[in-house]
Amino acid sequence: MSATAGAAFFDVDETLITVKSMFAFQRFWLAENGDDGSEYARLSDEIKRQAASGTPREEVNRQYYRAYRGVRADALAAAGRRWFAEFSASGAVYYTDAVEALRAHQNSGDTTVLLSGSFAAAIAPVADALGADHLIATTPVVDAAGVLTGEVHHPMIGTAKASAVTDFLREHGIARENSYGYGDHASDLPFLRAVAHPGFRGDDAVLSAHGHGWIHFSDRVGASVDDPGRLLSDQEALSVW
Repeated sequence: MSATAGAAFFDVDETLITVKSMFAFQRFWLAENGDDGSEYARLSDEIKRQAASGTPREEVNRQYYRAYRGVRADALAAAGRRWFAEFSASGAVYYTDAVEALRAHQNSGDTTVLLSGSFAAAIAPVADALGADHLIATTPVVDAAGVLTGEVHHPMIGTAKASAVTDFLREHGIARENSYGYGDHASDLPFLRAVAHPGFRGDDAVLSAHGHGWIHFSDRVGASVDDPGRLLSDQEALSVW
């Protein structure tokens, strides 16, 4: 890495990929285990109800992982690989502008870091496909037998992302002026403020209000990391997850 190389931090869901991986993976996982869609609907409706009622995003994140209590971590990791293989065949996988930015950072010698409130079972395959250097995600608590307890060490949401960025820069000796960050949601604002060069995808009102002069990605989508992409229509944007 060159002396001036930096670090680029990318949110994953709806910044790099076109779905919310936590929901897409959970639907896949439950279906593999015999769900006809009713359990997925119950769990996702409860998450949406909590979010709509003003429950802090960090607590909503914790609630999601309680559905995996008693599941082996290696079983989830294997299911994640199967889910991503299926998703990758869907034809609308990546937001192309964001992937092109990640590739540009890699070509410049920057360290690339995926930063997400999702968990490795769902997004480690994304990191592998993109060749990202590091993955920082919400980490479920796993007992001595390799089984999830249903709790997490801490949700990688909001200010936790900002702290992770600051810690990473310090631990790797990277100057803040050589840091970049990309997100899509208001909850990404703390970590975007923590970097010197922020950018975002989409039309989130909070990011739009703060993002004057920031890099702004289009809704162009591609089926692979090498696909030149096409613009996602409004209807498609509502339906991809």
